[in-house]
This record gives sequence, C-alpha cells and structure tokens, in this order.
Amino acid sequence: MVLGWATLIAGIALLRAWRNWQRKRRYGEPIDHSSLLAKFCRKLTAVNERETLEELLIRELPTALHVRRAILLLPSDYQLTTNDGQTLSLPVNHAAVRWVASAGEAQRADRGRLRKLIQQGRADLAWTQVWTPLMRGTDLRGMLLLGVRDGAMLFSPEDLRWLTAVAREAAGVLQAIQYAEQERLATSEIRALYRQMITTREIERGRLSRELHDGVLQDLCAVTRDLKAMETQTNANAVPLGGLSKRSSEAVDALRAICHDLRPPLLQQDLGSALKALVAEIDGRSPAPVYLDISAQAGQLRFSDEVALAIFRITQEALHNAIQHADASEIAVRLTQYPDRLRLTVTDDGRGIQGSMDSARFVAQGHFGLAGMRERAAMIGGKLEVQTAVDYGTVVILELPFTYFPPPS
Repeated sequence: MVLGWATLIAGIALLRAWRNWQRKRRYGEPIDHSSLLAKFCRKLTAVNERETLEELLIRELPTALHVRRAILLLPSDYQLTTNDGQTLSLPVNHAAVRWVASAGEAQRADRGRLRKLIQQGRADLAWTQVWTPLMRGTDLRGMLLLGVRDGAMLFSPEDLRWLTAVAREAAGVLQAIQYAEQERLATSEIRALYRQMITTREIERGRLSRELHDGVLQDLCAVTRDLKAMETQTNANAVPLGGLSKRSSEAVDALRAICHDLRPPLLQQDLGSALKALVAEIDGRSPAPVYLDISAQAGQLRFSDEVALAIFRITQEALHNAIQHADASEIAVRLTQYPDRLRLTVTDDGRGIQGSMDSARFVAQGHFGLAGMRERAAMIGGKLEVQTAVDYGTVVILELPFTYFPPPS
C-alpha cells in the first residue's frame, strides 16, 4: 500500500513536471500576471496624453511579454490607422475587426475564425499573433496588434486574459484623452474666433476713425470756421451766430474724442504718449484721481501696432473697470521697462473683487472685460494676472517678455 501511494505521488509529480515543461516549451517562462496588471494599471492612471498611452502600449507592454512587434490602431475618420505613420489601415467594418470587437477579448490570430478572416482579406497582417480590442462598453476605441514573441513562444490563455484586462483600462483612458482633446480643440476654435473678432473690430475701428477724421470732421471744422468768420461780419440786427459757432465747436471736439477712442492717434508716435493722453482724458472725468508713472528709456516704447494697441486697450479696460466698479479713492497706472520684459500695472484701492478670478465666471455673468484682457495679452505673448482682496483693492498685472517683441535699440 505504501508502495502504491509512493507510486501515485511520483506519478502526479512527474505529470506536473511534464505539464510545466510542456507549458514552458509552448509559452516560455511563467509571468506573474497579477503583479504585472497592477503595475500597468498604476501607469495607466497617470496617463493624460495620447502619445504617452501609445508609448505604454506599443513599447512597455510588448517588452513585458517579450513581443518583437506591436502596432496600436486608433480610430480616425471611421478608420483604424497606425500611430507610426505606416499605411496599414483597417475600416471599422472590416470582418476581422468586427469579429474581435464582438467578442471584446484578446484573441490569437493564428487559430479559428480570426485566422480565416485575416487570410481572406489582409495578407499584410500575417505577422500578427494576437488582436486585442480596446473596448469601452460596446464601443471600440482602438485595436492593439501584437507580433511574434521571442523564441516563437505562443500566447497563453493567461496572457490573453491579462491583455484583455489591460486593454479595457486603456480604453477608458483613451476615451478620457479623446474627450479632453475635443475640449481643447473646441476651446482653441473659440479662442481663434475671439481673436479674429478682436482683430476685425480694431480694423473696423481704424477705418471708421479715418473716415470720420478725414471726411465728416474736416467738413465740420470748415463749417465752424465759416460760422466764426460770419460772426465777425454780422451787424447788430442780424441773426446771432455765436451760439451756432459754439455748438459747432463742441461737435468738433466730441467727434475728435470719438476718433481718438476708436483709434488713438498718438500710438503712431509711441506707447507712452498714448497712455499719457488716455490717463489725462480719464482723470478729467473720473471721481478718483488717476496717476501715471512710466519708467522707461526715451524712445524705448515703440512697438508694432498690434502690441502697442493691445497694451493700450488692456490699460483702457482696466481703468474703465476700476472707475465703474471699484469705488476707489485713487487709481495708479505704472509702466516699467526691465531688461527682459515690460510690466504694466493698474492699481486701485477700492472694494476689491469677491470670489474666483476665473474668466468663465465673469463671462457667464455677461462681463467680458477680464476675458478680453487676458486674450489680448495672450495674442502678443504676454500674461495677465489679477490680484485682489475685499476692501483692499485690485491690481491688474501685464507681463510682456521682450523675447516676443523686443523694443527698438
């Protein structure tokens, strides 16, 4: 009886050894799939870009399985195309793709129905050994094709289950990346549209300013001169022209102010002159005094029309906001030139702003000033920041590196 038990135990041991030998011969060295799955899932949670995901799936994953070749196919215009510039493509209605997607699991390409489908339609895919769908629910997000393993080893059932689990996690990450890319694209399109609107508006402002200045304003000035000349020539019994002359002069001044607001003429000289005129004009009608301090070398504030106009409009909008909303006792504008940048600050000691300074919050309330200032700053390579505290006032800060638009030497 003891001999029988010993023979049975020895037989079981030999059978296990033979199975392990056969398994090792077919599938290679055993892989700890559980720890490998945990490792890749941790890495997938940190992925937020398509390129990083591709690197993980076509570089690190094949290395872990000792695979020589791998291609990740991602949907694009109802096609599955390679990420490495190859011409290989698979329509989503391809029979092999439908077959693998319908199962939702990794399948060996050298057996069963998948092998026949590949042989019938895609001779260039003969190198593939495993097709792994990136499934999110019932949606196909991509396809990972793996080639031959080192030593021509086969993929074990455990390998296929592991690949299926990793692919499902990757599909979720890919979906999040695609949503983020769509959001960025939509944001980019909106910003491009807004920039185009700003550019078009400034062009139209310039055209209107020229038309008013060169046409209507000159005609009105001529009328004013004629009225003044007639006033000196009239006798006591004639209709008095003094009132008409005065109103005509006032209309000329108002029209000049409109032209100045549409397109500041002093910007053609330098930014400092335009800002001085702006502050002087606003100080004349502001309940709080407005001060200007410019620290820059003479002749160093000459920029392109785009840059000068953006800085001028940002200053104009910041002053408008301070006067309208801050209830300040003093407003200060400072323009400082540093060796590597230009810094503009508009400071008030008013009531400050409550809550977040996110532009979206103000846009939702119908206030587009802050968003417009930030967009203008971005258009010229600058950065705009707003610092505020309740009852301590607000500071609008524009930083413009000279690496983008260096001033003339």
